[in-house]
Amino acid sequence: MTHRNALDRLKESAQDPIQTIPSAERKKRKPRNWDRENPVISYFIPAPLTERAKEIRESILALAQYHMTTATSVATALMNYALRDAGKGKLKLDPRPAPQRRKMTLVLEDTKEWPREIPQTQVRQVRKTRKMYLGYRWSRDVDTQIKSLAGSYVPVGEVVVFLLNHALTEYKNGNCTFRETTIALAQEVEIT
Repeated sequence: MTHRNALDRLKESAQDPIQTIPSAERKKRKPRNWDRENPVISYFIPAPLTERAKEIRESILALAQYHMTTATSVATALMNYALRDAGKGKLKLDPRPAPQRRKMTLVLEDTKEWPREIPQTQVRQVRKTRKMYLGYRWSRDVDTQIKSLAGSYVPVGEVVVFLLNHALTEYKNGNCTFRETTIALAQEVEIT
């Protein structure tokens, strides 16, 4: 075995060590066409439903891991089931205004009544919760159906929580189940 010095070639063409380090190149961003075509549709969840929405999100994620699929596919299946029940009339949405959310306009009128005291304001608990959004990549058709169920009276996030909760309850009670289906992929070959 011949013994060569590994640094001989560097002695022949002497350079600064800095010159041997390649300069950094900007990485090209991957095309995000699929993300643009399939955006996440997210819904604001009202504060009283935040905890329930977190439980729903965790349940969907656990089901996705169990079935080795994405959380979006589980959420889409659950939402389609709940929307089908709502369409059949099996699931009724009966929105009622909550007293703490009701807003009314007041008009002062002249009357002859006993003097009244002005009531003290109620002290509210200040919660340090961040705004919560629940979002999945389901179709615009599903989004339109959800918004039509919500109407103009109920927050859309509340309807999403209600529908997903209904579907998860039906799943837990054994009234529905997931069926895995295979996806057939086709590949086009062009011969030139």
